[in-house]
Amino acid sequence: MKIYYVDGKFVPSDQAVIPVDDLAVLRGYGVCDIMRTYNGKPYFLKDHIHRLVNSAGEIGLSLPWQTREITDIVMETLNRNQITDEANIRIVITGGSSPDFFHPQGKPRMIVMVTDLKKLPDSWYRDGVKVITYPLERSLPGAKVISYIPAALALKKAGETHAVEAIYINRKMEALEGTTSNLFAFFGNTLVTPKEGVLKGITRQAILAIAQNLYQNEEKPIPLDHLLDADEVFISGTNKCIVPVIQIDDKTIRDGKPGLRTKKLMDALEKNALEFIRSPS
Repeated sequence: MKIYYVDGKFVPSDQAVIPVDDLAVLRGYGVCDIMRTYNGKPYFLKDHIHRLVNSAGEIGLSLPWQTREITDIVMETLNRNQITDEANIRIVITGGSSPDFFHPQGKPRMIVMVTDLKKLPDSWYRDGVKVITYPLERSLPGAKVISYIPAALALKKAGETHAVEAIYINRKMEALEGTTSNLFAFFGNTLVTPKEGVLKGITRQAILAIAQNLYQNEEKPIPLDHLLDADEVFISGTNKCIVPVIQIDDKTIRDGKPGLRTKKLMDALEKNALEFIRSPS
């Protein structure tokens, strides 16, 4: 049985509970972040915790923990679960208990969960995937919040058409991001990803750093009609890494196969992970 960290204690997963008067339960008030491990080591740990702290600030949630404390708790949770290979680490910061069921009292709770890493189908990477478009804009794109109702509805719609992801489209008819992924497109040798109105993923950040030595990078809006005419499209995320997109709604991207530039970035990101695995702890 997994061991979770909940509000100051390490407990078996079947005993991991918080009070019903917590604002996470009552109002969906809280933030989260998720990372993965390689050989038991958290990948981009510092970056994920930095984003978690920023997310809390975005929603006005004051944290009593320093970055070092959060890091230590994550590492201790991993140690108690004896993780030596690949797993997910999810950190949740709740709004804490509230006597009036509305206003935070400055006593948030922290939860750290270690779970098995779900292996995604090899066909996603070999053959590419279909995504759909979905009209939606995040109200707080800079914060990774715990409320995922809009994303769940979008993914349900995607699943009805055998798509694996839904790409949000804003009122300007610009493509933004997926429910749990960032969006990239190649136009010739130029790699483009939206800059505004999106949650800037940690894997997105890594891809841009890797790609700057390979291609021209641009962070700018991608009108939907331009996206549909792109040479290559892919999505990225912590667990997905890089997944080629070969179809958007009913439109096939070019020849309907993962592009060579995308494959080159996939290899480069995999090399980055291998270097991380081989690096000293």
